[in-house]
Amino acid sequence: MKTETQAEKRKSISELHRSRYKRNSISKTNEESRRRRLAIDQALRRKHREQLITAKRFRHLTQKEEYESAGEDDGDYPVNYELNTHDISKLEEELKSSSHEVRLDAVKFLGRALFDPSKAVHDFVVDGDCINLLTQLLTAGDPDEQLQAVVGITNIAAGSYDFCIKATSTIPYLVSYLKESNVALQDHSAWALGNMAVESDEIRSMLRKNGVLQPLVNLLDSSDSNLVQTACFALSNLARGPNAHLEEFLQAGIGPKLASHLINNTPDTVTEICWVLSYLTAGSDQFIGQLLNEGIAPLLVQNMEPLHSQGALALPLIRTFGNIASGPDDYTDILIKEQIFLPGIISFCQSDCRPVKKESLWVLSNITASVAYAIFSHTISRRPEVLEKVIQAGAIPILTEIASHTNFDIRKEAAFSLTNIACHGTKYIQALPNNVLLPGYLEFVRSEDPELIKLGLTYLQLLLTHVPEGKSLMQSIPDSILALESVTVSTHSDLCRTASVLMDTYFGENNEGVEQDILA
Repeated sequence: MKTETQAEKRKSISELHRSRYKRNSISKTNEESRRRRLAIDQALRRKHREQLITAKRFRHLTQKEEYESAGEDDGDYPVNYELNTHDISKLEEELKSSSHEVRLDAVKFLGRALFDPSKAVHDFVVDGDCINLLTQLLTAGDPDEQLQAVVGITNIAAGSYDFCIKATSTIPYLVSYLKESNVALQDHSAWALGNMAVESDEIRSMLRKNGVLQPLVNLLDSSDSNLVQTACFALSNLARGPNAHLEEFLQAGIGPKLASHLINNTPDTVTEICWVLSYLTAGSDQFIGQLLNEGIAPLLVQNMEPLHSQGALALPLIRTFGNIASGPDDYTDILIKEQIFLPGIISFCQSDCRPVKKESLWVLSNITASVAYAIFSHTISRRPEVLEKVIQAGAIPILTEIASHTNFDIRKEAAFSLTNIACHGTKYIQALPNNVLLPGYLEFVRSEDPELIKLGLTYLQLLLTHVPEGKSLMQSIPDSILALESVTVSTHSDLCRTASVLMDTYFGENNEGVEQDILA
């Protein structure tokens, strides 16, 4: 499986993505509040997506195929592919044989040996004649040999960088096969190209220069669901990285083709379609706007219920919603107008699948992010109708339960939404079950994570400023004042200043609890 290094992850996050992530209500500007959380978790979310779905894929044989290829009638004896240099020499001879059957058996065997290559196989690929021999089979004109050669290239491209870079010499042939009428050859060619696209920006650039995009997009017109899924696998990997040239996807007419597969399709196909959408919507407001204008919102929403019981298969759908909600308010409004959208997201927040729960909470935090943040003590929501719909959908009891009784990182995600709700004004902070929420926020204040401390301090400031019984509520909880006081010696100056002002204002010797704009 291909895994990115930390350096590669950093390189894959563009400045555009960093500006797109909504956070919580603690911000320098309104726009940062709407966008910045998307950037913070982008690498982690992409890494998880790659591990679940878009990691390089080997072409596996079934167990029956394995035993049949070894001449066995049952499954008592495993097949051994620990090839040595002598075996490789023999294999080379067979790949060059004048006999079609010998060549075909040899290339099939090579494809299986590439799944977990021995040193001899590794050297054959990197330093030997492997790619040249496979290329000869690609160009010989026999469809069976071509298909098995592409299978071998697929497994080479699924290996390490030194394997994958060797396979790139076959890109022109693979791109040409995308245009053939042989569905199996199209499928495996797209598969191999998708494996290459995972590797690096360098190889993705090579693929684009060889004209891979339009033929892949055209494969979405197929009625073969497996081919559509494989095309999506390749397209989503091609859309990765900071230099994805997303405008070219638009020009290729990908939007309507993707949308057509969201109607009455299988969960597997919808998931692959949504992975492509999640990458494209993460990098382009223009693309989001075009998709919404083409009516994709109801198509996405109608797939919430079918995917609800499918665990992690729902992730790309939810992530696409989150990307849409991180854009302009008009985009969020289009989603909310779909009656089952908010209840659906709240239901996903209660999922037993941890990644789905966390991702759904992120979406909800984008929706609840307030617009007017600059002066907390006088915040007035400019979009109360949105917040009212969230509340009417039953969000507060669900968020309260999650923020109070689940694992720490999940609690944090729920707390972002609750804090956003509170920041819309006095009416909303007073409507929260603060006696239940306060202990959890105090745990944030006691943590060593500056982001969590800031989140906790924001809530305490709102509680003390806008809730008449806020001070007495704090005093009723043991060590709550000590928790706040501990931040006054923080090495982070803004946290230290905030905690100090709260202490002086509400718990000092001569305090009168005068409301102050301490986090502006």
